[in-house]
Amino acid sequence: MIQIVLRNKKDTLIITGCEGFIGSNLAKLFLIKYKHLKLIGCGNLNNKEKFFNINNLELVEYWNRDELFINLEKINKNRLLGIVHLGACSSTTEWRGDYLISNNTRYSNSLIDFCITNQMRLIYASSASVYGMRGFKNKENPSDLNPLNMYAYSKLLTDQYLTYKYPNQNLITSLRFFNVYGINERHKVGMASPVHTFNEQAKINNEIHLFMEDDSENPFQRDFVSVDDICTLIIDLLTRSDMYGIFDAGTGIPISFRRIADIISKWWGIRGKKIEIKQVGFPTKLRGFYQPYTCADMSFLETKKIYWHPKNINKGIHDFLDSSNTID
Repeated sequence: MIQIVLRNKKDTLIITGCEGFIGSNLAKLFLIKYKHLKLIGCGNLNNKEKFFNINNLELVEYWNRDELFINLEKINKNRLLGIVHLGACSSTTEWRGDYLISNNTRYSNSLIDFCITNQMRLIYASSASVYGMRGFKNKENPSDLNPLNMYAYSKLLTDQYLTYKYPNQNLITSLRFFNVYGINERHKVGMASPVHTFNEQAKINNEIHLFMEDDSENPFQRDFVSVDDICTLIIDLLTRSDMYGIFDAGTGIPISFRRIADIISKWWGIRGKKIEIKQVGFPTKLRGFYQPYTCADMSFLETKKIYWHPKNINKGIHDFLDSSNTID
């Protein structure tokens, strides 16, 4: 891991979405690795699950998302190491375009403007959902994108804003997250990762539900990546001087949903709990809006000499299950 070096007394980091899934894990890792850092959280504490995501974190301050730009004008900017922007509505079934463009796109664009104006480092979350049904980057034509929903479109608009308005910038990194899984997903009702969802089904009902697929020879596969690995990657990239622009953030290895279910079923089986894997009908509302395959392009790791090695799927899921389940 790259050691964070403080320059000009830059000892403060802001994490938006700090109370959320990735944000709370990132804040925890920062505080473990770099005890000298002061963390300011920013977001929306609108339910108890989010509260329990951060109630044991030593934040120096927490701002409501509506206070961010007001407080940024007041803070001593010479102390800011940067901003990691993870706060957004992440619901893929939200179709209110006016809300998503205001909450996700305009908010992120304004943060980009602020960081460019103030020469401040920013890493923000984009999404692999911008790749549409194809599920991966078209290397010959990277602008060939077809988002499937308004959430993906709101993320794509910010990526396009960055490249259009600031084509030569050297401060901003967009990370297109693939299927991230791990602890602190309980608040993501209906939007939690399959790993979290399958575990809850197994724990509560002794069964795991898999969507029926049209082609059993070509099962659904996604690029699943541990939140621990994503947080490590963000920390490693924060002080890089050559990682500006838009990059994928996954493992580059697609895994079938069946394999995920099998790993979770066997973990519980070793502990005396028999789990049945059942096929259920594919939801009508998801037809035409569900990526059957995703795979990140992580070739930049070698090109940029970034020594980041994500866990294999067995290790990642076992770590998650060991951390999140209490066995009587």
